[in-house]
Amino acid sequence: MGKVVLNQATINRLGSWGPVDDDIHDRARRVQAMARGRGPIDTGDYVSSIDTESLEPHGWRVIARDHKSAWIEYGTRPHEIRPRNKKALYWPGAAHPVGKVDHPGTAPTHNLAEALELAARGTTHT
Repeated sequence: MGKVVLNQATINRLGSWGPVDDDIHDRARRVQAMARGRGPIDTGDYVSSIDTESLEPHGWRVIARDHKSAWIEYGTRPHEIRPRNKKALYWPGAAHPVGKVDHPGTAPTHNLAEALELAARGTTHT
């Protein structure tokens, strides 16, 4: 999977033309819809935070604003979870409260990049 790098300085020098800006925004919205449709839905916070954002003076980008977005996109390493406000962790189904949990980490989804690639190919699935 390649990385998309936009040369914003060149885009800015080219200026603005309504139909082109409208087309770029439509493309950004297609990527947004694809990313929302492919993203993991636990609480729905991540997918509902995926939006388009205008770049001044020209252009658009697709952004995920949820505070967990980087963890979802890039994954996490194995890590220890300890209670913040209580003395132990407990969840429904646990045999008993525990003082810490060794989390195995999460795999990256690369959801936004894959949505961009799929939208560019005109497909809706991997």
